[in-house]
Amino acid sequence: MHRRIFVKSLVFLIASFPLKISSFSNKKLISFDFSVASGDPTNTHVILWTKITPSKKKKYSVRWEVSSDISFTNIIVEGMSITGNQKNYVVKVDAYIPQEYNGKRIYYRFISEGVISDTGITSTLPTRNPDQFNIAFCSCSNYPAGYFNAYKEMANDKEIDLVLHLGDYIYEYNRNGYASSDAKEMGRVVDPPNEIISLDDYRRRFATYRRDKDLQSLHRNKPMIAVWDDHEITNDAWKEGAQNHNFGEGSFSRRKKNALKAYYEWMPIRDTKQKQKIWRDFSVGNLINLLMLDTRLYGREKQLDISTYIKNGLLDKKQYKEDLYKPRDLLGKEQLNWLDNKVKKTYRWSIFGQQLLIGPKYLPSIFKSDEFNSSASSTSQQLAGEKLAINTDQWDGYPVERQKLYKIIAKSQANIVLAGDSHNSWFSNLYDDDENFVGVEIGAPAISSPSLKDSYGEFTEIIEKSFIEENDGLIWVNGSHKGYTSLAIHKDYIDVSYKYVSTVKSKDYRSLKPYTFRVEHNKPYT
Repeated sequence: MHRRIFVKSLVFLIASFPLKISSFSNKKLISFDFSVASGDPTNTHVILWTKITPSKKKKYSVRWEVSSDISFTNIIVEGMSITGNQKNYVVKVDAYIPQEYNGKRIYYRFISEGVISDTGITSTLPTRNPDQFNIAFCSCSNYPAGYFNAYKEMANDKEIDLVLHLGDYIYEYNRNGYASSDAKEMGRVVDPPNEIISLDDYRRRFATYRRDKDLQSLHRNKPMIAVWDDHEITNDAWKEGAQNHNFGEGSFSRRKKNALKAYYEWMPIRDTKQKQKIWRDFSVGNLINLLMLDTRLYGREKQLDISTYIKNGLLDKKQYKEDLYKPRDLLGKEQLNWLDNKVKKTYRWSIFGQQLLIGPKYLPSIFKSDEFNSSASSTSQQLAGEKLAINTDQWDGYPVERQKLYKIIAKSQANIVLAGDSHNSWFSNLYDDDENFVGVEIGAPAISSPSLKDSYGEFTEIIEKSFIEENDGLIWVNGSHKGYTSLAIHKDYIDVSYKYVSTVKSKDYRSLKPYTFRVEHNKPYT
């Protein structure tokens, strides 16, 4: 009797093994929730990135493969990486790409625990001069402010070879902070709910952004070269502090360290021992010398605070101007020396990827009107039409350093200075203090952050016109639309296209007709 029960029990137990084994095998031990990304392409290498979501806290082996075809029948390079909690489960590979595939489209993926990631598309930068090379650049992607429709457009643009992100890739504010009024309705509420300060905070905020399907698509389809601006840390940051780092938020140096650690974990950027020195250079044959700069964290001295020049409601313009034109670092001596060594006449075009508007953007006289100001003693009303910096966080707040930069880049054949930060589109000829032509400035619109129209509505067009009339060198400005800017770079000219989406408040949008300009080699736009 007991023997029969034992045998039956044994048979039942044995019969249950396949079911249990099958159930376990169907449960994924890891997932690639944040898809894949590539970045910092050189003529020989490219960074491949992914992040796994583990089921257990342990180390994982992750295989990576690069193929010349999307079906991965011709693997051209492969390897194995180990990741774990210490690396925040990030995998970042600086993959060598054989010369025979230089500048060609290649495909990559990751495999771990039997799970295969999405397939990414990337390439190295050409060593020979292409007939045309296409760069798109963007900035100011505020998740709660709107959908990343412009990212979707870039991801689907087959002409783009390389994407530059010029900063404000994430924003630091709390759940009810800047530009968050529509976030709940759009399903774009940020995590964590507080302003981000700790390492865990920054990691969670990056995770919020990187779950966005349009941003994932952009990273999956295009290699990206990125630099930070202030909001990757906190608003109006400088090397030892920030406007939005306040009492009770602890050490700024600790906060900055947390922010930079998270940035290097989440971005497809090449790791270095000195992480604050983000400036670096790239080349496309001798057609393009691409120089990515840091105007934010390493060398920048504190911005002038205009409010300290106001006495009894009146701005001391004389003292303000005197202090404004005192030497103060923005890039800093070390970066300027590096740049001096990197700017060369051998390249047809020198393109500078940096964060801030560099040409003068003085507040026009229209802002003297009471329609734009609540009182006659307001700072903007007193500075309107005065040819004095209204935004000391931009290059206008560092005019002596601006002239140093202009002197250095004058050594090149032709200069294009790219800018983000402002949330609006700008196109300017640049001149030094002696009225020598220096190059052309191209300022990108925001991906989603508020622009002029969000503040001034029906007055936007007249404000744009006033800026152009009262700022020497400024050719065109658009404060109405969100989007990105593309450059089709040829030997003798660059075709510039400002590409916009009709809205960021809905996924139901349309792409608008681009605004276009042709920049001739080493000539001001006319």
